[in-house]
Amino acid sequence: MTTRGYARDDGALTLAFVRGVLPGKWQRTWDERHPSSPLQLVKTEQERQLDPLASGEADVALVRLPIDVDPDTFHIIPLYEELAVVLMSADHDLTAADELSLADLDGELVHPTDGMLLDTTEVVRAGVGVLVLPQSVARAAGGKGLEWRILRDGPTSRVALVWPRPSDDADPALLDDLEDFVGVVRGRRANSSRGRQPEPEAPPAKKRAEPRKPAKGTPPRPRTPRGKRPKRR
Repeated sequence: MTTRGYARDDGALTLAFVRGVLPGKWQRTWDERHPSSPLQLVKTEQERQLDPLASGEADVALVRLPIDVDPDTFHIIPLYEELAVVLMSADHDLTAADELSLADLDGELVHPTDGMLLDTTEVVRAGVGVLVLPQSVARAAGGKGLEWRILRDGPTSRVALVWPRPSDDADPALLDDLEDFVGVVRGRRANSSRGRQPEPEAPPAKKRAEPRKPAKGTPPRPRTPRGKRPKRR
């Protein structure tokens, strides 16, 4: 698939984001710079995190790696890594520790995370097994009756920005917005955006300085031929 036009008819940029990723700071920055066209958000689950791009519901997406995409079809920019945590019921014995290791999970029922996370979270809340999740996902999925602890030797999770490569007939305004949003995510300032800019106008030609006129009442100084000095009297 390739980028052609905006996902929304009103020309607003639409960002899909996987559960646990918090796009709020980037949304606020975007809205400050584009007050007439605020960023639109679409939330998705990890197992379907590319669906909004494939269906045209979103223009760009924050996803959790790894993902199976063709780099010739998509731009992919890794952004940051997250620690793994253990999510468990609040009365689980493991909550007595400040941090955990993989060895602490020996003998524990560790649920897979490739299914319906909400259903599995309720099972964990009831005291049956634990979940190993990225920290932001555990925070989003947690709540009353649940606690999490850092898994210091657990697998890290990488978050990336993904969007389709443009087609030959892509909307230039959309391409500029995508470039601007990449700048927002990477922390570039508004005046340092690398979006496509119009060619700067040539500076005006400098005017030649006019010769200074002698003050009134001052006799004109005689001109001396080049190479000769006036004779002293």
